[in-house]
Amino acid sequence: MPDGKAEIVLTAPATEMSTHHGKEFLGFGTCSPREAIPAFLIRNLFYPKVKTEKGVAKFAPYGLRKIEAILSDHFDVVTVHPYDIESWLTDAKVVGVSVMDPLGYGPVSVTFASIVQGTPTTRVEFLELMEKIRNHDCRVIVGGAGAWQLELENFEVDCVVIGEAESVVLDLFKKAVNGDELPKKVVAKSPSIDEIPAIKNASINGLVEIARGCGRGCRFCSTTGLKRQDIPLDKILEEVKVNLKNGTDGVILHSEDVLLYGSRLVPDEEKVTKLFRKVRELTANIGISHCSLASVAANPELVEEITEIIGADFVGVQTGMETGSSRLIAKYMHAKPYPFQPEDWKEVVVQAFEIMEENDWIPAVTLVIGLPDENEDDLAETLDLLDRVAKYRSLIVPLFFIPMETSALRHERFFGMEHMRSLHYEILRKCAEHNLRHVDWIMKKYMRGLKGVIVRNSYLALKKWFERRFREIDWKEVRGIREG
Repeated sequence: MPDGKAEIVLTAPATEMSTHHGKEFLGFGTCSPREAIPAFLIRNLFYPKVKTEKGVAKFAPYGLRKIEAILSDHFDVVTVHPYDIESWLTDAKVVGVSVMDPLGYGPVSVTFASIVQGTPTTRVEFLELMEKIRNHDCRVIVGGAGAWQLELENFEVDCVVIGEAESVVLDLFKKAVNGDELPKKVVAKSPSIDEIPAIKNASINGLVEIARGCGRGCRFCSTTGLKRQDIPLDKILEEVKVNLKNGTDGVILHSEDVLLYGSRLVPDEEKVTKLFRKVRELTANIGISHCSLASVAANPELVEEITEIIGADFVGVQTGMETGSSRLIAKYMHAKPYPFQPEDWKEVVVQAFEIMEENDWIPAVTLVIGLPDENEDDLAETLDLLDRVAKYRSLIVPLFFIPMETSALRHERFFGMEHMRSLHYEILRKCAEHNLRHVDWIMKKYMRGLKGVIVRNSYLALKKWFERRFREIDWKEVRGIREG
């Protein structure tokens, strides 16, 4: 393939085409509104450009690497950073764009933008990318976890793929390359394990998928409809090797609940530890993307064993508290506490926080406010739970409820600032106090190895700025306004 020439060009918005300084969770900062933080600072802190070689991205989003693996057996394909894309578009026939949050309707973006009254950076970068592509005669296919957002604004592209694309992508790109008619929208069903290829080039921060779907069936979640499937161990190890060979410092094992690898709703200790031991033979740097609080509470010995295997004194992991209300748990996420019952939820959360604290697992915890039918008693229960976990090292991120197209609650209303009540503000205040209480210790651990004095000092300055702004808020006055 000559430099600058390929019939299919793959890319993603700049906010996704970044290693985020090798710190995966810093990617949440890309949702920051540019009205709150200068654009150059958001870019430098949260999404510096990935390394490229002759315009080709050395690292790319995991989902995009899957599509690349399928298409590269049939076409000349190149994966490029959006800032370099124009030099590749002259000879391109089709551009494939992977998106997580293209128009800023993801929960983090909506929450940040609503509070600050600004435009999420994720949206800005996507629109700038599409403007570049539209200056050339290329057909455009958009897919990824955030593709559903394009329908909200009738955003015009040749084809939008909703869902897991492996089973449909080859046929769509063949039609696009040949100039055949494309469907405006494709809703893809879950592929079989055989249809999911191993990636051929390195993913962002060495992300490796170990399972798809969840099985807990939370109605607000975008992964509810995905088929629960475990990736075979040999394919996982193959992708670990691909990442390490192509320059990643380690890997991040990814699923909705890493502790449920090889099982459904109760951890299988033997299968999970075998997975970690096999990966540990290849690299000492192993991260974990997500786990559920119920799985932690159900098997504390497994958490201890994983910690021993990977030999880490800091394990950052995403998880969901969502609410303190057992009523809302039973109504919208009945299986979330399993093998415990919805009425046990608060005890499950507290127990899981304690287990993670003992093993230096530091969770970034989501908390959904504004769920349909949420009432004052539900909010009071959430506030009580926040008090009970206040002493545990963690970050708790309150998110507005978003009726995502791929969730079971897609027909409900968006929750926004206009719906906030007094106790919602109290939840925001408690979450902010919680995070400020623990952030210094967390930053000291998490930022180890972060290159560049300027970057490290910028994070410290940003933290101090947020702390000062928080202290300036008169929360009694805010609550009084809402109550009035």
